[in-house]
Amino acid sequence: MATAPSLHLLLLLRPPNSPQSLSPLKDQLSFSIATRKSNSLISLRPRRHSRFAPVAAAQSTVVRVLQTVWRVGKDGIEAGTRLVPDPVPRPIARISVAGVAVLVSLFLLKSILSTAFFVLAMMGLIYTAFVAMNKDEGPRSDGGSTNTEDTLEEARRIMEKYK
Repeated sequence: MATAPSLHLLLLLRPPNSPQSLSPLKDQLSFSIATRKSNSLISLRPRRHSRFAPVAAAQSTVVRVLQTVWRVGKDGIEAGTRLVPDPVPRPIARISVAGVAVLVSLFLLKSILSTAFFVLAMMGLIYTAFVAMNKDEGPRSDGGSTNTEDTLEEARRIMEKYK
């Protein structure tokens, strides 16, 4: 479809009295057609997907995240080590900076977890109190009139009032 206009355009762009033959153009054109055909055949073939491909991708993502965390941690420890005065030996400075970083991160983790558990406990307590205070407003199981019957009766009264 698109090859005929391309060939026509190439013929128009060629100088009129050029001694070059069109065989290189034909070869290039046939190569582009063959390439298009091979690409279309490849795209028409059914692909077989493995069941384990997403798991492998997720594992490599986890590994990349862990590597990034490790790299950032090492850079942070090096930056903290540079803040320690020079008379302190570098290995001791690295160990002390790493220890302080671990203590600070554990403190932050403890604070976040304790806040989350406190909020969950309060939600449970409030829900329990709400259910306990509203026991008598629930549906009746004694066979008496239900809420739908009361609602229908009230609707009938309102309709008769406005007739």
